[in-house]
Amino acid sequence: MTSNRRDILEFVGATATATMVASGLAGCVGVEAQEPDDMPAYTQWLALEDDGLEFVAVDWAALEGYVEDELAAVQPGAEEETVPPEYEADPMIAPVSEGLLEAYFFVGFDLAQYGLGRLLEVDAFESTVAELLLTDDALVATGEMDRDELDSQLTGEPALEFIQEFEQTDEIGEYDVYETVTTDDDADDNAAIGVADDALVVVPGEEITASSDDPTTALEATIAVGADDADRAVDDSEAVAWLVEAAGDGDVAVGQYGDRMDAGDDEGLVNLAFEAFDGLADADGVVSSLSVEDMETSTGDFAALIDDPDEDSLEEILGASADERSIDIEGDRVTATGTWTEPN
Repeated sequence: MTSNRRDILEFVGATATATMVASGLAGCVGVEAQEPDDMPAYTQWLALEDDGLEFVAVDWAALEGYVEDELAAVQPGAEEETVPPEYEADPMIAPVSEGLLEAYFFVGFDLAQYGLGRLLEVDAFESTVAELLLTDDALVATGEMDRDELDSQLTGEPALEFIQEFEQTDEIGEYDVYETVTTDDDADDNAAIGVADDALVVVPGEEITASSDDPTTALEATIAVGADDADRAVDDSEAVAWLVEAAGDGDVAVGQYGDRMDAGDDEGLVNLAFEAFDGLADADGVVSSLSVEDMETSTGDFAALIDDPDEDSLEEILGASADERSIDIEGDRVTATGTWTEPN
C-alpha cells in the first residue's frame, strides 16, 4: 500500500504531535500501568512461523486522542512530499511510523470490505478497540467487543457491492467463527474472523503466509496462541524474548525476526524494511518502539541481534535524528535509546 509518510514522520521529533507514535502516556484513562517485569500484552499473540516473525503493535487507547485526526488526514496514494532525510534514514523512526500507518490503513481500508472499516472511529461502533496487533497473517484487535453488533455487521445484507457477506460457521473456545459466503472457489477472496468478548481476530485470504494457506486454519492457530494453547514466540525463543524486553514496550512497537528479516515486500500483511538500513542487513532480529513522555518530548528504544555488528555504521544511523541518544553494543546485542524534543 502506497502512503504519504511525511505526515507521520515529521511529527516525530519535529512537532508536538510526535505523540502519534509514542507510548507510556501517564494518566491515560483505561490504560493500566505495566509491571516492569511483564512482557507487553501483545506478545501473548505472537508465534514463530517457519522460524520467523514480523509484527506491528499499537496501543490505540493511549494514542487515539493524539493521532486520530492526523492519521485520518493521511491518504494512500497522495502525492508524497520529501521526507526529511534525518527521519527517513533513522531506523528508530521510519519503520515505527510506517508500521503505525500499516496497522491503521489495514483497519480503515482492508477491513472495509468486511463492513468493519470504521472500527477505530469514535461512535461508529459500540465495540471499542484498546490495542491493535498486525502480524503477517492476522489482525488482532483487543478491547470490548459487542458480539451482537459485530454479528449483525458481518452477516447482514451488504450495504455496498464491494462488502463481503459472512456466515457463522463454528466456535473455537470463546470465539464465534465467521467465514466468507462464497459462490466460487476463489480462495483469495475468502476470510475468517473470530469474535470474542474481548478480542476480534481477522485473517484475510490474500497475502497469508501461514503454511496452511487456509484462513480458517490460520485463525485457529492465532486463537490458540492467544489462549496459551500453543507455543508463543517469547517462550520459544530466548532471542525474541530479549528483543521485546529490551525495546518492545511502547505505544507503537514493530519487530522482525529470523526468516522475516529478508522477506519480500509482497509477502504477508506487514512489510517492514529494517534490512535496508546500513548496519542492519545481517541482523537476526530487530525490535523498535516509540513512546511519549509529555506533549513536547518523545522517546524511543531499539534492540537488534547482529553477528559481528559494524559499530561505525550503527553509530551513524541509530537515533541520528534524536536530540539526545545513547548506543550500547555488547557482543551481538545492540541497544539504543533516543529522545526527541519539540523546540519551544
